[in-house]
Amino acid sequence: MKMSKNIYLVLAILFLVSFINSLFDTGETHKLFFWEVNIWVYRLFRLAIAVLFMKSYLDIKKAETITKE
Repeated sequence: MKMSKNIYLVLAILFLVSFINSLFDTGETHKLFFWEVNIWVYRLFRLAIAVLFMKSYLDIKKAETITKE
């Protein structure tokens, strides 16, 4: 099943908003996949996923413009 490129963009924005929201969290730990982790590990995880989805979106967009030319 092929995902639309716009879904990657939406997911990147959602994870970026989640990352920004975590900056206002005052706790020192956060639950991530059943484990308590340092808040900075959690923030880096959210940011890395946002960057991954944005990179996927840009790669697909670039591939589409190359094939159109």
